[in-house]
Amino acid sequence: MTMGGRLTRLARTRQQYTGEPFQVTRNALHGGDNGRPLPDTTGDQARLEAEVLAKLGTGGQWWSHPLGIAHVRPGPGSAVVQLDSHTRFSRGTPYPRSAHALDRLLPMAEPGVQVAGVIGLRVAGVEGADLHLTLSGSTCRVVLRGVPGTRWEELLDERWHRATEAGCPPLWYSPSLTSHESADIRNHGETWRDERHLDRLGSALLRRVALFHTSSSAYSTRSWITGDEWIFELDTVLGVPLAHDHFLARLMDPVWGLPLGVDRQHCSCGERRDPDERFYLRQCTYHLTYAARPHGGLQLRFRHGSAVYGSDARGTLKSVGSPMKWLDRVLPSSSPGLSAVTGRRRPARGSTGENR
Repeated sequence: MTMGGRLTRLARTRQQYTGEPFQVTRNALHGGDNGRPLPDTTGDQARLEAEVLAKLGTGGQWWSHPLGIAHVRPGPGSAVVQLDSHTRFSRGTPYPRSAHALDRLLPMAEPGVQVAGVIGLRVAGVEGADLHLTLSGSTCRVVLRGVPGTRWEELLDERWHRATEAGCPPLWYSPSLTSHESADIRNHGETWRDERHLDRLGSALLRRVALFHTSSSAYSTRSWITGDEWIFELDTVLGVPLAHDHFLARLMDPVWGLPLGVDRQHCSCGERRDPDERFYLRQCTYHLTYAARPHGGLQLRFRHGSAVYGSDARGTLKSVGSPMKWLDRVLPSSSPGLSAVTGRRRPARGSTGENR
């Protein structure tokens, strides 16, 4: 294979992981270390990226891409996160994804209670549609890239005034870690330590976030953290192959993926389905851990059954601009599971009942 042909192959593979445009991935790989074509990071940079994924990827709403991130551009000491244009909650009209991101991320104190948002997160600047984020006392950087026309300054001002009027001091411009944030860390020390065990995992997942779009058959993807385990729940509708082996193979690829090992698993793909159980959800659960790391793990719940959220999952995803090629793959209009879209009737086996 020629050098140009190898570079093209690497660029297209990187696209599958990051979602970046082809020319961007090709330029990123040209002249770089092709032995590590997708760089990972550590320390404050990993923590900031993990916090961003944790806050932006929770359930409760719909996006045009899984987790509401169109693509990510990872670098050695920074990451650019391209946000979807809008989010849509279970009920209600579309809401700008940029505004939703600020609602989830910006730290503000609730005196006597806790700090909402990401402790230590600071706004480092705005450049057009780019919002630069960092952590107090650090040079780490994550750039949230909004759609053209995003007015970050106005959104920030609105939230500053709203927080102030509510008696919740906004903290995202404070020059150092505030007493509110220090107290929150002390008061929730065990939770803080557990989450820090997950920083490298969260960062690595953010840098490979497009896998949930390119390599998963799920139409709905949610995540949350319980203790020191990061849980992802992926729903695939009847009539579409579950394909969890393909997703796991890419996630654990020795060159592009994460150094994960399967600690334990339960696969229900071979179970016979009772045709009378119209709302039955089959679940295959995988618990994965970082190689040689005693703390912090990943749980993947692959669920297969009738569509279980809202009254029209396909229509809702179309309304927020989901790519039609992807939508036709994960929620084809002829899918038998769509005929039962009337809301959740029965929780999946092993599910905690988390809402979307």
